[in-house]
Amino acid sequence: MRIEPEIVHVNIVLVGDFNPAIFSPKWFSANGLIRDAVAHRAELGVVHQEVADFTADWLRLQVTRDRFAAGSLQAPFVRLRDLVHRVFHECLDHTPIRGFGINYSAHFLVDSLATRDRLGTALVPLEPWGPWRERLSLDGRHGGMTSLRISQLRPEDRDEGGQINVVVEPSNRVGTSSGTGVFVSVNDHFSEDAESPGSAEKLMEILATEFEGSLKRSEGIVDHIMSLVQSRG
Repeated sequence: MRIEPEIVHVNIVLVGDFNPAIFSPKWFSANGLIRDAVAHRAELGVVHQEVADFTADWLRLQVTRDRFAAGSLQAPFVRLRDLVHRVFHECLDHTPIRGFGINYSAHFLVDSLATRDRLGTALVPLEPWGPWRERLSLDGRHGGMTSLRISQLRPEDRDEGGQINVVVEPSNRVGTSSGTGVFVSVNDHFSEDAESPGSAEKLMEILATEFEGSLKRSEGIVDHIMSLVQSRG
């Protein structure tokens, strides 16, 4: 049986040149991107020339001069794709954008520290570490894998800079006191030359067509990590 994650978070992060000051809840509602009632109830962190930060219902928005991030903890996550696509395809289509990432992350619990350590040694075997492996004292608190990152460069012959990055490490959100939480994140990154004509338009087309497939692939990666816990449990 599949482990059900305690927390799933999806966000879309764009890299480019942005004007944070315009990205207020009122701007989103004025452009028909969120409902007026949602904008009115938004929890506003800050909106000024250097940063915008607010939460409105299912949406968390954070914008700086060079980074635009829209995230959510609530499915259906396709709402994120639709919102970001509309912002930069319909409203701000001349914004210089150099790339974007579709990021999927999950926090899940295992039944014990020993199980979490078995996952760690499945992903990072101890044998190649020679005699030092005997000193790692694998009890979940004194040694073992603390963070693993693995990357696939230019998947499916993407443009230079495109890559898929996966990180596995102990969770800092669930199971922190018992040490039984696991965090897995998948960053699916697409790049374009911002100086080339139509780069933003092309990136938004890629976002529209690749989003659901990207999430499905990321969910599959996370599910496989969780299956290692069960098969070795």
